[in-house]
Amino acid sequence: MNGMKPKFMENSVTAPSYYEQPDPYVNAPSCHVNLLELSRYAKQCGKKLVELTQEEVKRFSI
Repeated sequence: MNGMKPKFMENSVTAPSYYEQPDPYVNAPSCHVNLLELSRYAKQCGKKLVELTQEEVKRFSI
């Protein structure tokens, strides 16, 4: 992501660990979003995931 925040996270405070390199040997925490359906929606709308708004992302909350 190169230090960029997605549009849906613009008004939120993130932990410094958000920008750290992920460790592939540790299980990732759940993001509480159905990423498969969210990515399908973004593709259908012709947007990138980082261009989605908070309202659009909330529709796919688990």
